[in-house]
Amino acid sequence: MVHAAKSWEKYHAETRVFDAVLEHAKAVSASLVGVTVPSPHVGYGEQLFVKLLSHCISLRRLMPDPSRRTPTEFWDVSSLSSLARCAIEAHDAFEYIAGHPASDQERELRLLLWRFHDKTRRSRIAEAIGSTDPRANQIRSDAAQLKSELEGHPLYQTLRTNIQRKVAEGDPPEFHLSKRERCAASKVDFDYYNAITMQLSQHVHSSPYSVHQLFEFKAGSQAALHLMSMPSQFTLPFLSRVTQGISELMPRTTPMPPSRTAQSMELWRRISEKGLKDAA
Repeated sequence: MVHAAKSWEKYHAETRVFDAVLEHAKAVSASLVGVTVPSPHVGYGEQLFVKLLSHCISLRRLMPDPSRRTPTEFWDVSSLSSLARCAIEAHDAFEYIAGHPASDQERELRLLLWRFHDKTRRSRIAEAIGSTDPRANQIRSDAAQLKSELEGHPLYQTLRTNIQRKVAEGDPPEFHLSKRERCAASKVDFDYYNAITMQLSQHVHSSPYSVHQLFEFKAGSQAALHLMSMPSQFTLPFLSRVTQGISELMPRTTPMPPSRTAQSMELWRRISEKGLKDAA
């Protein structure tokens, strides 16, 4: 029982850190309401920040409440892992569109690729369901216009041949950079990123890995608490990074975090940059 109590204390402490960073992120979001963004990429960045924040709020609501150790509480590690993956992917999109250092032309190219990806997916969905909505024709027209703008962009010829081919085929990717290249541009340790997203994915999907762990899962045990804290721990670096990122894009609007919260955010940011290879 003493061992179990210590496990709950550790989980409670970890949750308090997540709560502190989440509360600061909410305050940053509230400060942006009604504020005019200075450029299109910052506008996208704000929306991606809100998307990530929404995932984190939902994740926190699903986490076991450290102040109520209810034996009958349902512990859903799969849904927590899904939300964590969504939050990390929102971070990736934020960095690509608004976070990476880039010239105006580079940002313009990325936005064109993103918008073209959006319109081609909408068009495919409309075709798949046999839509007769007149707006489907407008979506196809918008896609054709974006394709023309993208192919005529001054930096288009710098894209890899396979990316250009996909654009020509009307099947553009979301990003023109590989995952490893995006991690490098974001200063995120690729091995760390790959390990945590792979582990989360095992629980998102009904894989043998996740099912076998459920056989050993006993709510309230040390192992179970560790498993339930994993999604929030994996999300913290990316929530911290994007909250700092949007604050840097809108510095006159957003509040500063409390000193202890700022220290936690910086610690988790360093973990995302260095990984855990040297951790004790």
